[in-house]
Amino acid sequence: MKNYLILVRKIIYFNLKIIFAGKFFWFLLGSAGFYAGLSVINVLSNDVTRVSDLYGIFLFSGILLVFYPSVFGIQNDQDARTIEILFGIPNYRYKVWLVRLLMIFVMAFMLILLYTALSAALITPFRFMGMTARVMVPVLFLGMLAFMLSTVIRNGNGTAVVMIIFGIFFMILSDNLSRSQWNVFLNPYDMPRDMNETAWHLTVIKNRIILLTGTVLFLLAGLYNLQKREKFI
Repeated sequence: MKNYLILVRKIIYFNLKIIFAGKFFWFLLGSAGFYAGLSVINVLSNDVTRVSDLYGIFLFSGILLVFYPSVFGIQNDQDARTIEILFGIPNYRYKVWLVRLLMIFVMAFMLILLYTALSAALITPFRFMGMTARVMVPVLFLGMLAFMLSTVIRNGNGTAVVMIIFGIFFMILSDNLSRSQWNVFLNPYDMPRDMNETAWHLTVIKNRIILLTGTVLFLLAGLYNLQKREKFI
């Protein structure tokens, strides 16, 4: 059992080293700085801090956490020449990338949970577990979208540009899509004043179903694209 645990630890360390390529510290620092800075600004600029304002802070902090490993993961494999090893063992690449994605999103979940717990204790009380779960849905969606695009574009910088354009596009349409179930950045805590509570609840549920469905489809598409050995080696 001890040898097994040591092996698991080494596997996790090795994969994290490839995924983050020594840059995770900077993205972690950026996420923490983004969370701390906006939280302080929000507290100082408002008499009463709304939970809907905190949701946006948690969401973009989470996106920062998964952005680099999702976008540059394939390129880091190519740079480290581990992609050749993965394609040399039938179906092994699927298991490796599923484990890596699991590690990425578990790590993001734990850090977002820390942010929400701190805000619930220091800023304004709310159910931080529920907040974390709601934040993770769009984070999963965007992370899997980035992973799928990285298997198509096969270049970290190119994938990053496409993801940024995608984000800007939805931000431009944020006012028009504010009540739409198709809004990736829909804030479930920011219910319009002239909208029925039941209708808003149904809109949020449909939005989460759409995002989770998209997450699964992007994952399957990304794993399918990894079959095309000649495009990666």
